[in-house]
Amino acid sequence: MGCATTNCPTESLQPPTAGAAKHVDVCLVDDDPAMVSLVRSLLEAEGIDVLAVATCRDAISALRDTRPRLLLVDLGLPDRSGLEIAKLVRGWSDYRKIPVVALTASAERAGAAWQAGFSGFIPKPFVSKTFLTMVKSWVYALTN
Repeated sequence: MGCATTNCPTESLQPPTAGAAKHVDVCLVDDDPAMVSLVRSLLEAEGIDVLAVATCRDAISALRDTRPRLLLVDLGLPDRSGLEIAKLVRGWSDYRKIPVVALTASAERAGAAWQAGFSGFIPKPFVSKTFLTMVKSWVYALTN
């Protein structure tokens, strides 16, 4: 899989190396500070660790050092489409079973999200209780 933009170095697209990685429950990729704050406060109140990044490039870098239980990705990011993150990490052996969930206001993009390898779709705006239920089911599915 190639890089859609010229500002993405090839080495950043390589899969993570095997070995110990930092634990994180959820990696959130969203450039909206208000959304990041809301998601972080909801999840951390439930004891769920959150690592938040704002771009695809930062997500790829973060995923090389962590193994989240869930990857929540906004599809509309400043550097390129969040669809590229799912396509990329689905090729990494350590990430094939990790749920990758689209978090976006564009319901029309749900089909594209499924085709890119997303496990689910949470529309924005969301109801907090429903959001928590969905996230918990994905986060804790891998621990049981």
